[in-house]
Amino acid sequence: MYKIILLLTVSMMLAACGTRGNSTQEVPIENNTSTGSEVPYEGEGENGDSDKSKDELKEKMKLEENKDGELNGQIERKDQDFLFTVTNNQEKDAEITFSSGQEYDYVVMDESGAVVKKLSEGMMYTQAMKEVILAPGEKLEYPVSYDDVTGDLAAGEYTIEFIFTGSNLHASAKETFTIE
Repeated sequence: MYKIILLLTVSMMLAACGTRGNSTQEVPIENNTSTGSEVPYEGEGENGDSDKSKDELKEKMKLEENKDGELNGQIERKDQDFLFTVTNNQEKDAEITFSSGQEYDYVVMDESGAVVKKLSEGMMYTQAMKEVILAPGEKLEYPVSYDDVTGDLAAGEYTIEFIFTGSNLHASAKETFTIE
């Protein structure tokens, strides 16, 4: 009985060894040296954005605002709090798909352009598909407390960028603010 179990175990181990293909084949290895202290954001250069790059990015965002797959994002301030509004600026219904419970994110950058805070950092969201239909001109609003954004930041000038996380339609908006 012991010999049969041993033989079956060895046979299964040998069978499993040959199921992946050529074992001498090179497998690319992703070199991820990020420490997690800085979170890159779209448009950030190797050494951060210069003022010229930021202006170019703003112009690019304005030009792309009305493209298919894009919705209009805007930030309003109400009693210091932030209100991120996403508007369907298209002439047809916008069928928005979310791949998780997260519908928006934000990043806060200091004067040098380094990311100092990200809402989703360390957060967990439900893993469920959600679909929303937004009629032309209809809005989704996401209020965010000023204290939640600035609570652990030192005095200085910052830029906040809100990002709509729909997997098929996109929107974003930036605003600069000062903590005294």
